[in-house]
Amino acid sequence: MTLLGITQSARALSTNEAEDLADLTAVFIYLKYDCGYTQIPDREIERAIVYLAKSNKWDLSDYNSTKMTEMNKESYADLKGIPLDKDFKCQSLARDSLGLFAYVK
Repeated sequence: MTLLGITQSARALSTNEAEDLADLTAVFIYLKYDCGYTQIPDREIERAIVYLAKSNKWDLSDYNSTKMTEMNKESYADLKGIPLDKDFKCQSLARDSLGLFAYVK
């Protein structure tokens, strides 16, 4: 029974978990650099990502891997490529994601 607990807690992010974190990372990076939310410190972005992962009991041990870096870049490129008016996209992303910062303080 204890061995099972160790195995579960030591697992890496699943594909879906990694995609969710890559998408969230892309949203925050897009807001910061493409929408003018430059006042968002990188540390707060990191804290929001960690908060989401911990609240879902996800293992972040491989978050800084090359695979995650590539997934983050792909998610950002996908987000940037969505053919919507930039102002609309920025407003929608801000409305739906900036509230997460209220939980990480």
